[in-house]
Amino acid sequence: MLKKTDPLTKQLAPLIIFLAVIILCTLVISNRHTVRKQTQSNSLLPMEEQQLRMELSPFQYGGTMPMQDDYTERSPYPRVDSTLQQATGFCDNGEYARAEDVLRTALVFHPTNLKLLSMLGTVLYMQGKYQDAEMVFRRQAFLGPDDTSVYNNLGAALAKQRKFREAISTAEKGLRMEPASSIAALNLSGIHSMAGNTDKAIEYFKKAYDMLGERILPLSGDPNFDNIRNREDFRKIIDQAREKSNQKSGGNE
Repeated sequence: MLKKTDPLTKQLAPLIIFLAVIILCTLVISNRHTVRKQTQSNSLLPMEEQQLRMELSPFQYGGTMPMQDDYTERSPYPRVDSTLQQATGFCDNGEYARAEDVLRTALVFHPTNLKLLSMLGTVLYMQGKYQDAEMVFRRQAFLGPDDTSVYNNLGAALAKQRKFREAISTAEKGLRMEPASSIAALNLSGIHSMAGNTDKAIEYFKKAYDMLGERILPLSGDPNFDNIRNREDFRKIIDQAREKSNQKSGGNE
């Protein structure tokens, strides 16, 4: 009796496979349209503006890191550039959990991509998941040891866990690799301030001011500087920055 059903089963098998292919293609096309709509509606901030957002770990959407393991437009797997754009849109709306989801999914297919790792670490940091962010940044540092920003970000994640000694040594490594980095100097100032090393905090804040000038003003209100805010040398730097800002404003009128 079972043998009589075999011909019918053989006839239905191609139809079942055909329907499955159609469903899969529909899902891929639908997902691609969703990514394109979000890509058009969300543009990346200029790199300088991203870096001047004061958090110990600035966003790293851009930069010069290569797009490793990317796939072609026809591939059903998530593309690196589309994923970054989509995650950026979620972050702009404060939807960090959704950004984390799409980044983790993309990393399944691109496990060594430095841009994805950098942004995932930052998204975890923004959610207060500092230990998870630390692990992601450590992996990024292992895969891309020449990227100075990762040491700044790793130092930030360590500082938020009050691992100040390692945070300082890590951030200092990044500054040694890129002495002209105002963000590294500013974040080192914040870490030293949090750790209670007020003299060092002022020293690095002055270095950051020398590179940023009046642009340091909107960053100076960050809670990381609370331990040095009432120091005379800190207020002196702020006064100089305001004077420069007023001079520029007067010259533009």
